[in-house]
Amino acid sequence: MALAFALTGLLFAPSLILGGAVIGLVVLREGLYEATKVAVLATLCAGLVLQVAMGAGTSGLIVLLPWVPIVCAARILRSSANQGRALATLGVFVGGFAFAIRQSLPDVDAFWRERLTQLAASVKTQGSQFLSPEEISAVAGVMHQASIGVMLLGLIGMLMLARWWQSVLYKPEAFGEEFRALVLPFWVVPVSGAVALAATFLERGTAGAGFAGDALVVLVLLFAAQGLSIAHERVLALKAPRAWQIGLYVCASLLPHVAATGLAATGIADFVADFRRLRQRAGP
Repeated sequence: MALAFALTGLLFAPSLILGGAVIGLVVLREGLYEATKVAVLATLCAGLVLQVAMGAGTSGLIVLLPWVPIVCAARILRSSANQGRALATLGVFVGGFAFAIRQSLPDVDAFWRERLTQLAASVKTQGSQFLSPEEISAVAGVMHQASIGVMLLGLIGMLMLARWWQSVLYKPEAFGEEFRALVLPFWVVPVSGAVALAATFLERGTAGAGFAGDALVVLVLLFAAQGLSIAHERVLALKAPRAWQIGLYVCASLLPHVAATGLAATGIADFVADFRRLRQRAGP
């Protein structure tokens, strides 16, 4: 299943979430050793399929890279039963990836501008209009951080789906209880303060300011996950209609930047207000 979903992801990217969730489930249920065997075997088979059946090089194996952070995060979740720590681990991986991209590409905006220009030229040859040069410049300026956000959301989706599968198969209702108690490690708070100061005061256009912006995207999404946990817990505690949750997800779909900001603010405030009175159980 991991192999099939990974290869399907070359054509339909959301399938990658299912493949990563399969690997995550093996880690959560059987442990790191069994997951390593599955991942290695799937990688070898994927390389063989890409090389022989599809006539492609092994560069397609890049779709398997998310398995590394998923294995690490699932291992932490298996040992600690703390979703906050596992999500923070994914955030560290994504932050490291963003830093590596900034180091390897002196100008990430120019990189995306070139790719979008090529796409626009290809679309134009087919008789359609993609984006104007001005629009390409504007979109290129946010593409890197958007890709960082999508990457983190994809990894979170893999891990949460794996945990939910485990709950459904072996311990019903456990996933909901664990998610409603989600608290990020406290070290995320001072790191967030330092990143916010760097993003505010560093000179625009520098590599440091760019990376601070990347890290800020990661932190906002992590705090938003904690805010979403609080929303679910409050709906259950107050016996509120399920329509409140549905409305929240509809808002997140239509206005993701607004919903993420509001949820992140709630998650940050939780470190002071402790809305669910979980601080003693959450640990460091």
